[in-house]
Amino acid sequence: MTEIDVAFAGARDGRVERFARWMALVERPLRASLRRFARAVDVESAMQEAFLRMWIACRNPERVFEGDNASLRFALRVARIVALEEVRRARHEHLVALEDLDPSAEPSVDPTPPADPGLLRAIKDCLGRLRGKPREALFARLSGGHTLADRDLATSLGMAVNTFLQNVVRARRSVADCLERKGA
Repeated sequence: MTEIDVAFAGARDGRVERFARWMALVERPLRASLRRFARAVDVESAMQEAFLRMWIACRNPERVFEGDNASLRFALRVARIVALEEVRRARHEHLVALEDLDPSAEPSVDPTPPADPGLLRAIKDCLGRLRGKPREALFARLSGGHTLADRDLATSLGMAVNTFLQNVVRARRSVADCLERKGA
C-alpha cells in the first residue's frame, strides 16, 4: 500500500484530521490534473467539490478502492468530471482543448504542461491589482495554504476564520473578473 492508500484507509473511520492528511497528499496531483481547465473554470471550486465528493465516497463502506493509489486515481476522475460539468454549465467549451472535453478520457497529471506566457502575465497582473485584506488573505493562502490550516492563516493576519475565507473568495472573484476582462 502506498502512503496515499494508508491515509485514505485511515480516513474511512470518519476522522476529519485523517481525511485532511489524505487531502494534503493528493492536492498537488489533483490541482495539476485540472491545470488544463484553468481558463474555463474556477479550479479551486472544482477542487473543493471533488474533495467533498471524495469525503462522501470515503464514508461509504460499500465503496471499495483497490489497487495502488486507488483513491488518488478515483479522485482524479472525480475532479475531471467536476471540471467538465463546470465547463459545460458555464458554456466555456471554447476555452478547453477538444481532447480534454472527452468525458471517457483517462485523467492524468501532465508532468510538462505547455507554457502559456500570456496567461502567466495576465495572472501576475491581476494578482498585482489586488488591494487590502483580500490581497493579504489570498497571498497568505497561496504562500502557506499547503502547510497551514485556514484557522492558523486567519490568526496570523488578525482575522476571524470566516472573515479570512470571505476575503479569499473576494480576491479570487476579483482575479477571475480581471482575467475575464483580459480574455484569459
